[in-house]
Amino acid sequence: DFSCLARLITGVSNFHSLSFILSILIENGQLELLLQKYSATDSATGAPASVRGFRMAVITSLKHFIPSDDDALSLVYKHFDMKHEAASLLESRAEQYMNSWLSRYDKERRNDELLEAMHHLVEMAEVLSTIDAGQRTHRACARASLLSLQIRIPDLLWIGLSETNARRIFVEQSRFQEALIVAEAYNINQPMEWAPVFWNQMLKPDLIEQFVAEFVLVLPLQPPMLLELARFYRAEVAARGDQSHFSVWLSPGGLPAEWVKHLGRSFRSLLRRTRDMRLRLQLATLATGFSDVLDACNSVLDKVPENAGPLILRKGHGGTYLPLM
Repeated sequence: DFSCLARLITGVSNFHSLSFILSILIENGQLELLLQKYSATDSATGAPASVRGFRMAVITSLKHFIPSDDDALSLVYKHFDMKHEAASLLESRAEQYMNSWLSRYDKERRNDELLEAMHHLVEMAEVLSTIDAGQRTHRACARASLLSLQIRIPDLLWIGLSETNARRIFVEQSRFQEALIVAEAYNINQPMEWAPVFWNQMLKPDLIEQFVAEFVLVLPLQPPMLLELARFYRAEVAARGDQSHFSVWLSPGGLPAEWVKHLGRSFRSLLRRTRDMRLRLQLATLATGFSDVLDACNSVLDKVPENAGPLILRKGHGGTYLPLM
């Protein structure tokens, strides 16, 4: 009688000596009966040592007799409110689905495995959000977003990339949303990491203006990144000079004869987005070739006292006031 065995082991609480009874119950699929006898109420009101002993005995028996039964392990974690362990199990199951998908040939890959992995990652994020595990929650959401990208754009491989390949595909993105998903998933969402992404689109003024517009809605244009782009611009102009031929990697399908105009227009769009007048002046000076921007910045800054604070405003279009610095 399994019910009697379950009552015996939960009543005696000598889990080490009676571990063979646990084994019998678990081998015969009586895990739920065992947990019912040792209810959540008992877990809350019983002695901590007794609760820990029962919990560890059950988990040890599960891993020994049915190590591949993740559902049973998940049931135990949920019963004892072991949220960190439950989240780790969900992450492990998601990785199993992703590895299974990656191990298949292109024609054999199915989206259902990716959807299962995404489901586990979202569930993991929900569990972690209840215990204020912010970084792990964010990480799980980022990986789930990357899986959605793999499903939407299957022609490229987005998941399971090395650090080098992740940076390569990150730099190649012309749309901000895809670039942000890659950056978050591979933990490369740092200001200096974005500089090559911007630079790779400098010959496409219309494209980069849209990219920058979406970028500033989510992330700030950090001065180190802008200064790095100004250095790139200055070095490229100095290196190319009056050459009409332009490097293939920077102008795929573009118009080599007009590269200076495209490059300048793109950099001007970045300057327009830089509200700090002193930083804008520094960028224009470093990049060279933007005398009109220098004059405009100097004319504004000449009207500002040397000891001016960061809240000095100037009147803009429509009667709104914008910060000078």
